[in-house]
Amino acid sequence: MKYLSLVIAVLLSGSASLASAASLYNEARSDAMGGTGVAASNREGAAFINPALLAIHAPKYSGGAVMLPVLGAEVADVDNLTDKFDALQDSYDGLEAAINASDVAGITNYRDMLVADLRSLDGENAYASVGLGFSVVLPTKRMPMSIFYKTYIDAVSVAVIEESDIDTLTDLDPNNPPQVTDLDSQGAVVAGAISEIGVALSFPLSIVNMPVAVGISPKLQRIDTYNYVVSANNFDADDFDDSKYRNDDTVANLDIGVAIQPMDGVTLGLSGRNLVSQKVDTVEALGRQFTYRVEALYTLGVAYDWDNFSLTTDVDLNSHKRFDEIGETQYWRLGGEMRATDWLALRVGYRHDMKDTSSNLYTLGTGFTIGRSFNLDLTGLVGTDDAVGGVIQTSYHF
Repeated sequence: MKYLSLVIAVLLSGSASLASAASLYNEARSDAMGGTGVAASNREGAAFINPALLAIHAPKYSGGAVMLPVLGAEVADVDNLTDKFDALQDSYDGLEAAINASDVAGITNYRDMLVADLRSLDGENAYASVGLGFSVVLPTKRMPMSIFYKTYIDAVSVAVIEESDIDTLTDLDPNNPPQVTDLDSQGAVVAGAISEIGVALSFPLSIVNMPVAVGISPKLQRIDTYNYVVSANNFDADDFDDSKYRNDDTVANLDIGVAIQPMDGVTLGLSGRNLVSQKVDTVEALGRQFTYRVEALYTLGVAYDWDNFSLTTDVDLNSHKRFDEIGETQYWRLGGEMRATDWLALRVGYRHDMKDTSSNLYTLGTGFTIGRSFNLDLTGLVGTDDAVGGVIQTSYHF
């Protein structure tokens, strides 16, 4: 968690904002195909997306696999929020120095600059998310299983500008200035993180010779919330993960999945993740408190494979919300893969938020097989609101 907190702090302090995350995991192949995977995930990522797929894939393999690690992030540089906070703090410090020096011209100049900085920050925000994970697929046939770990953090940084600050500064008399105090306007970083470890179990069945699988993933979750709220003139995103701004809870949760192959090349999938919904309140800071949600999410998917091509689509059956104070998301995803050679795969995809809360993304990725056992997968993401991101993943087969 400390590592991921530092990554988030770097992203925010670098004036990047992250698109509201589409899911609580990263997996390079899935992300390259628009975030699909409920019916099309490979066995390394099945524990993250739909555990039933472990049994669907089991007949094709005699050995196991290890995915270690996968690291991903999505960023959308929408407003240079941190640069604007830096400019505000420079103006604030300049005004304080001018008042202490009784510099009437300097007071007038920095007062006007500070008013302009406050107005430029009004309504501005930034978003961030980073994911890390690994999985181990055991070489079992009767009950395919995978041990997995993943951690994911969502953060939103906002500016809350009080009109009273602008009124006070506008009325400030340079010839008789008051003592400088902290602004009523605030800067905040509110974040939620989920770290979980579990085991995915898949049970192969058959209905009139039609392959059917049911999967279940019991898991232990730690939920961390962060609520860093300070006066705008003291804002520093690097400080958001200090222990005094953090709260946490540990709970048990459950994922389930179903996969069916009604005909050759066609797979239908249904997954339900985080069936035990949770709410964790942040600590209170400067009178502000938020609620982070871990809610059940149900997704339906279909995949079609033929020769060296695959096409798949997923749709969320219900909307999903991270924070009570931020709008809901509900995604439709579309993706495809072309296996150009035995050692190279090319992937493309698209993700659309049907609630128009987060950025729409276009995705592109590639997968390399190096030797007989090593895979390297890379994914890039671009989208509306200058959204960008990437995923890197390595896996080993034995």
